[in-house]
Amino acid sequence: MLPLQPGQLFRSAYKLIPITNMYYSNGLWGEFAGNTPVGILKAGYSHRNATSLLTTLAVEQQLPFIKGLSIKGTFSYDPNDFTVKGWHTPFYFYSQNTSTNPYSYTKQISTSEGSAAPYTWLNQEYSKNQFYTYQGFLNYHNSFGKHDFTGLLVAEARKNDSTGFSARRNNFAVNIDELGMGSSNKNDFDNNGSTITGSQLGFVYRVGYIYDQKYLFEAAGRYDGHYYFAPGKRWGYFPAFSAGWIISEEKFMKDRPSVLNYLKLRGSWGKSGNLAGSAFQYLNGYNLYGNAYAYGNGNMVQGSNISREANPNITWEISTKTDIGIDATLWKGLLTLEVDYFHERRTGMLLPPAVTVPVEYGLGLSDENQGIMENRGIDISAGTSHRFTNGLQVNLNGNFSYAKNKMIQVFETAATHDNPNRSRTGRPTGTQFGYHALGLFSQGDDKNSDGIINSDDGYNVTQFGVLHPGDIRYADIGGPGGKPDGKIDSYDETVIGNPVYPFITYGFTPSASWKGFDLSLFFQGSALASLNIRGFQTVPFNNNNSNSAYEYYNDHWTPATPNAKYPRANQSPYANNTQNSDFWMMKTGYLRLKTAVLGYTLPPNISKAMKMQSVRCYFSGQNLLTFSKMKFMDPEVGYTDLETAYPNQKVFVFGLNVTF
Repeated sequence: MLPLQPGQLFRSAYKLIPITNMYYSNGLWGEFAGNTPVGILKAGYSHRNATSLLTTLAVEQQLPFIKGLSIKGTFSYDPNDFTVKGWHTPFYFYSQNTSTNPYSYTKQISTSEGSAAPYTWLNQEYSKNQFYTYQGFLNYHNSFGKHDFTGLLVAEARKNDSTGFSARRNNFAVNIDELGMGSSNKNDFDNNGSTITGSQLGFVYRVGYIYDQKYLFEAAGRYDGHYYFAPGKRWGYFPAFSAGWIISEEKFMKDRPSVLNYLKLRGSWGKSGNLAGSAFQYLNGYNLYGNAYAYGNGNMVQGSNISREANPNITWEISTKTDIGIDATLWKGLLTLEVDYFHERRTGMLLPPAVTVPVEYGLGLSDENQGIMENRGIDISAGTSHRFTNGLQVNLNGNFSYAKNKMIQVFETAATHDNPNRSRTGRPTGTQFGYHALGLFSQGDDKNSDGIINSDDGYNVTQFGVLHPGDIRYADIGGPGGKPDGKIDSYDETVIGNPVYPFITYGFTPSASWKGFDLSLFFQGSALASLNIRGFQTVPFNNNNSNSAYEYYNDHWTPATPNAKYPRANQSPYANNTQNSDFWMMKTGYLRLKTAVLGYTLPPNISKAMKMQSVRCYFSGQNLLTFSKMKFMDPEVGYTDLETAYPNQKVFVFGLNVTF
């Protein structure tokens, strides 16, 4: 456990309301609802020191008795180790008593931030990891007239072993961060250790043939075995084939002038194996825990249990992929183009069964290789380059990718599978489900002006609690019989947004150079992704009467602002207004100027006069511009916790490169 997580700091800062003191005038620091950002900053440290070494020894020999045949052997040894020292002191703050003159302050310990311990502790860890790789290559390459042959055989063995231990001491009477200075009570001691080992073996082949530099064929494959799986399930064979045709080398293309300088058609089909789950799921794993039973004289002894049943049939997840592509060069290199269409089918995806078993069963069900997913899309890369007569060089390269998957087979209950609005089958993995929101109730919906919206006002749908103007209204789209039933519940769930990962990603890099000046820009973007923005920024008093963000404060419903973006304010999160629904879904598409670099290189004659080979100064910036509908947070935050995400930063650097 680390003594300080950055997320704790941001969460505490979000919760602090502006009418409380972060610091008092005497330099002490305050709190709100037991949360103290300053106390977190002063609460200890976590130091991690790591060393790593990458070594490779290779020997290669040409075999003279067969032209083009060579043999090669490599051995890699990559050890690394690290130590961690974590020192935690309680999250202190000072409460202010304004009834005394002068004000008095009492030192207190916060226990409401991330379950932080109210005592001092020290934790130290050591880990050593070693990775061994053995490879043997037999390589062949030779040409006979218009025929070109290549061949490769590889045998590879990998082994890894790791060992580690940790020790912890709680309750330090004196704040000296050494284990021996902690409590002498054995209940304040803790230690742990682990040893991990693993191995894998693989064989690879590749055979290639090219005829007349126009027709290309290749066959390849892998035969891999891995310690993850049970004997009899460890080995998998994964073949692949590809072919290409360079049309621009054909005589009928060369005999006529054309803007098309290079054209290649290519296609490939292949399988690859992916590790599924974690190691040794084919074995029954036992958890040990202390103070489980008392025997004889009452001394407590350890107990053990099996948390999940074993599955000896777990094996490789297999991906079968087909790709068809075109490579082209036009107008003597003015435009280069690569276009690929791909289709992928994943089988044997490891998924947990959607079955509820009685508590008496005693352990969780094992995962199974039953998932099937299809993925298809296109990749496009294009580039252009031109040099003007005045010496100005301009380049532009870009890429675009669209990929969308679909779950063909997935474990789900009949309640979702048989409901077309809720079914996970046939939809992208990670599709978000919830209620369909119809906007906010208005004062006009309160027919009798009693401040409550119910059947007396002609609204006969049961939602979540007492409804008022400014609350979210949901669509009643289903019920047990498949028809609206006047109640918002799980039968009304439907698709409310795309997964958090984007279906579309793209980028482009314009650059230019002229008389020593150079400019390069890198833009990146994505589209067709959704994010649930419900959290500290959009829900008032989201946790323990915590602060409200400007995003909510400036655009929430009141009788004077009936067209506001967010629901009415409540003293705490209101059940009706915090349900998963498309009300809270927001598209996270964006275009960002990720990096920009402007540089100048001194003319060679000046550099030489200064006894230098080259001198270049530059100015660079990161995250300079972002174009997105999401203005109040980073549109890429979807992969992290909204409440604790590290803010995106603009970075500016001035540098000087000198070569002597």
